[in-house]
Amino acid sequence: MKIMNIEVLYGGGKIGFDIPEKNLAGIIRPRKTAVSFTQTQIETVISANRDFADSLKDKKLCILVPDGTRDLPTDKILIALAPLLSRPAGILFIICTGTHNAKTERNSFLIGRIESVMRKSGVKNFGIIVHDCEKADFIDAGTTSRQTPVLYNAAIKDADIFLAISDVKHHYFAGYSNPVKNFVPGICAYKTAQYNHSFALDPYSRFGAHPWHTRKDLRDNPLAADQVEAMEKIIGQRPFWAVGMISSQNQIQWLGFGKARDISAQAFEQADERNIYEVEPVEKMVVSCGGSPNDIDLYIAQRALELTKQAVLDGGEILFAAECEKGIGAQRTMEHFWNLLTQPFDTIFETVKKQPYKLFSHKPLRFAELICRLRNLWVYSKLPGEMIKAAHMNPAVNIQDIINKWIAGNPAVKILVVDEANKLAIRARTDNRQDLSN
Repeated sequence: MKIMNIEVLYGGGKIGFDIPEKNLAGIIRPRKTAVSFTQTQIETVISANRDFADSLKDKKLCILVPDGTRDLPTDKILIALAPLLSRPAGILFIICTGTHNAKTERNSFLIGRIESVMRKSGVKNFGIIVHDCEKADFIDAGTTSRQTPVLYNAAIKDADIFLAISDVKHHYFAGYSNPVKNFVPGICAYKTAQYNHSFALDPYSRFGAHPWHTRKDLRDNPLAADQVEAMEKIIGQRPFWAVGMISSQNQIQWLGFGKARDISAQAFEQADERNIYEVEPVEKMVVSCGGSPNDIDLYIAQRALELTKQAVLDGGEILFAAECEKGIGAQRTMEHFWNLLTQPFDTIFETVKKQPYKLFSHKPLRFAELICRLRNLWVYSKLPGEMIKAAHMNPAVNIQDIINKWIAGNPAVKILVVDEANKLAIRARTDNRQDLSN
């Protein structure tokens, strides 16, 4: 009997386990091109856009950069942009934290990397700030048609041109991580994020749907539409450019540079083609977020479950590999995420579905809905076992032991393995086609 030795990303490294070939339903990872973009190719894409370069002279440029919880090769993009950055009258880098903590080691590291690239490139007229959703000064841009108050960081008010750096991937309720999210919730107030994220409870707020999608049947996403409308109120008539990419493990698989709407639409098509999988649902599944920072805490790691949950049958089991080096999540998430998740299921459903929405409460609801339809949700992490049990999940001391128990219980069981789940999305198959990557 052939044994398949499998490794998935976990924290800063990998974790390995064995599955007999006859029990392996498939291994799903983000599809990768044969050769990733070289630095020269990245620079060619950036330098080819003469309209952007020509628009910069004597203007104030604001570059919106995802925060340290995102894994994308920001350095490579900034190195490619650097030859253009002597043209603006001034440059403001704003690190888009949304509701994440502003003061973190990863954000400090990101600031250092930006400063290093700018100094080495001879760019001097720049500043860097980290957005803080609670302590920043905010400008009121009114409300969206869905009544979301649009309060944005006043630091960007004098910018003439905006450039977002964005790693585009599927997002379980915003459709995609995309350039718009750098604005909303990226540089908005807590209140703005709370109102916008209340639409996460709408079933049409789902992955693979966005108002800027090229397909008309995939444009209905109320949460994403609200983000677009809020962003438009923030920027007004000012130009909005974007560097959009699809990346994996710090390597760029696809890259586009142009007006944000056009680049986003192209990136959505690429993300769908590369990283949506249709599978026959299985009884057992192993899911890895994709290592740090995608599994830095439970709050962030959950995205991987939401993007893959359609692949497991009702009454099935998931073994979730998420290191959670930083624990549960930021302190501000505790009340409406963790504290609610540890309540009885009836309390979770009652609180979220029948009471006014509180930011982060969609997460315990999603956890509860998934746990209730599974036999077991096992969690392999650094979280204490008693803490995992308190949240209605089961601690896994050893991944191999769980897999062995599954096979002992049913020698014919099929086990699906998903690695880098934060970078892909799975749909349950509606026919008999096969689409698993081995």
